[in-house]
Amino acid sequence: MQVLLLSIMAKCGVFTHVRDLAVHLKKKGFSPIIGFLYNSATMSLFKVSREDRTALEQTLVEVPYFYYDTLSSLVEKAKELETDIVHAHSPIVLKHAAYIKYLLHIPFVITLHGVIDWSRHYGTELKMADKIIAVGPEVRESCGNNFHNKVTIIYNGIDTEYFKPDENRTTNHPLRIIWIGRTSGSAARGAECLSLSLNKLKKSGIPFEAKIVGYPFGVNTHGIEYCGWVHDPLPLLQWSDIAFGRGRSLREAMACGNAGFLLAEGYGGLVHSKWFENGNQPQLSGSLKHGYLKLDPTRIARDILYFHKHRDHLESIRRDSRLISVTYFDIKKMVDEVIAVYEEAASPNYQP
Repeated sequence: MQVLLLSIMAKCGVFTHVRDLAVHLKKKGFSPIIGFLYNSATMSLFKVSREDRTALEQTLVEVPYFYYDTLSSLVEKAKELETDIVHAHSPIVLKHAAYIKYLLHIPFVITLHGVIDWSRHYGTELKMADKIIAVGPEVRESCGNNFHNKVTIIYNGIDTEYFKPDENRTTNHPLRIIWIGRTSGSAARGAECLSLSLNKLKKSGIPFEAKIVGYPFGVNTHGIEYCGWVHDPLPLLQWSDIAFGRGRSLREAMACGNAGFLLAEGYGGLVHSKWFENGNQPQLSGSLKHGYLKLDPTRIARDILYFHKHRDHLESIRRDSRLISVTYFDIKKMVDEVIAVYEEAASPNYQP
């Protein structure tokens, strides 16, 4: 099956998601290709420099891709590829995928990666889609009741064969702490709260090393080493002992053997395997509306201090984090579920 994935060239989780999906579709015997909308407007919108583009392209060595800047050139490419299914991954490419479906009668799948009023802003595209994938229950609800019959919830997966612990790592160092993510607004406040917690520990004479990886937009992180966006976070995730974050970033950190602490607008504390018992799939959002605790620098400092004092227990928790990731976050499960959606959408008897 020839799969045309439409996405954006940007420093964000959607780019990583689409790249990893393409890699693993290829391993399953599919023929994926990524079409990136590329023009001066999108590069400005997503703040992608020439250097950024080169770095992002270097992560695409395992999958074919192309750029397009007009709808007509995209349609011609879809014809040339003899595309079997088109799968859109960003709001700004939805109308392009819908146009391909309209002209070429190709099955059309959308993945919704965030919570907005989808039916209000993209109702036409949702109506034209054969199947809709939502990355969680809240995203499903945001697409509107009229489209629930088309929606399949598929949680994001990560490449646990790539994101893995460093086998040569030693433990004779101060506690290493990392915050990783790309957040703004209330979700970024967790990074600021963490910095206050670390300041408390520093004043108490507790040794540690800490880094901010990514972008907590609009908050003050009070002197923690700031790494910014990193195109390949693996070395940093293998460096750290404890990771704070949410969603995909936290999953990747845990796969590298970090004790994972859920932190965003609210605080979930240490991610435990019991969260996933009886088929539960918790939303690693850190949102207050999902029942997580209000931010408290003293509470977070206390949790960090515990592992400073109990390094043997930390190593046990790090092993548990890796096991949680392999068991519940592996991308292979996600890809199998996406393939099932493709097969349903492409079935001659399917009626959306």
